[in-house]
Amino acid sequence: MLAIVLFVTVQAQHVFNKGSIMFNAGIGMPASNGVIPTINFSGEVGVIPTGNIGLVSFGGLAEFQVANYNWLGSNEVFPRVYFGPRAAWHVHAFNSDEFDAYAGVGLGISISGGTTHYGNDINFNPDVFVGGRWMFKSSLGLFAEAGYSGLSVLKFGITFGF
Repeated sequence: MLAIVLFVTVQAQHVFNKGSIMFNAGIGMPASNGVIPTINFSGEVGVIPTGNIGLVSFGGLAEFQVANYNWLGSNEVFPRVYFGPRAAWHVHAFNSDEFDAYAGVGLGISISGGTTHYGNDINFNPDVFVGGRWMFKSSLGLFAEAGYSGLSVLKFGITFGF
């Protein structure tokens, strides 16, 4: 019984643990050609504990952007989307049931729906990021990420935990 209590206590010291599920919904600062902030959704599940130093999660990212391209007098506004898998390592170097720090990588596809220069352009883009969460309730918090996904360089918004 003591082992079960200790296990639950150790697990409760971190925001993100094995089996944890988090969803983010936010806006981002466009990496290029952005007219308005990007809209992004991401999710992840805690899968591989790495001892006392952290946890590896797997999930995905989807973003939407309205972009603008100006070249030699043409002014084109077009939609862009990005989606792809990602993995992150959550740092457990400090004990906190409110803060989660992480870094990760992914690879996704960006699709531009323009009619001239960017007409139906499809590219593979890396997703490299560092981020953090502040959970002010066990299932509700805020997140921020910096990095590059092809559409945005900074993201922030709300986090839902399950």
